[in-house]
Amino acid sequence: MTTAGASQRRTDSDPQEHASAGTAAALAPQQSDNAVTSPMKGTPVNRILSGAIKVAGSLALVGGAMAAAAAPAGAAPSPTNAYGISAFGSGFTINPVAYADIFNTPQVSGPVIVPGFVTTGGILDRAKRFQAYSQVGAVKVYGFSQVEQLNASMVSSTCRLGFNGDPLFGDATIQAGSIVAPDVPFFPSIPLIRNPAPNTVINLGPLTVTLNKQTVTAGQLTVTGIYISGLGQNLSIAVSRCGVEDLG
Repeated sequence: MTTAGASQRRTDSDPQEHASAGTAAALAPQQSDNAVTSPMKGTPVNRILSGAIKVAGSLALVGGAMAAAAAPAGAAPSPTNAYGISAFGSGFTINPVAYADIFNTPQVSGPVIVPGFVTTGGILDRAKRFQAYSQVGAVKVYGFSQVEQLNASMVSSTCRLGFNGDPLFGDATIQAGSIVAPDVPFFPSIPLIRNPAPNTVINLGPLTVTLNKQTVTAGQLTVTGIYISGLGQNLSIAVSRCGVEDLG
């Protein structure tokens, strides 16, 4: 775990930590006036969160914990999965947070806090045999400074498998998102598209921001709500994966 005063280079998760009351408080900001509907059977997200909190009462909060339940003995890894946030590079490493697959779903986490790099609010991830969904609240990316440079009230991604020859489908939603450059005088805020087209790229000098990033590798579609890369570092927010192997 990474907290204030600790090393910022690595954020690991510990499934044995506990904070059920804090989890409810951390996820509470996502219960906004506008109820968000999940693609998972059309169930309102606030109801999913309420049930998930009851199931996942032993999740750590600060530093980006994830629940890590084991798959059934002898089961192959699920190609359909989701997680809230991860980062790899020369500056920071965050292991996938709130990783959910078809054997362990839903998964929730409270805030991820990596000072000077990124903070989030509550995280909810779900995975079923044919679809996956990730939601991350209160996203703030600092870009190696103490002033936020990208923010969004909520970032989500979803994917689902096609049927009868239909292609894999993926989508992302960014609520109230924007990019600012506090060190550049008179630089206007850049609003982020709520429902960006796949692989919408914003170039910011040495950094590249990709909205609704979609890649297909070996029959597996990966959808990342926001992906930031550059300067030897990357950051993935709201990741959903669906693989054709699950059709077998």
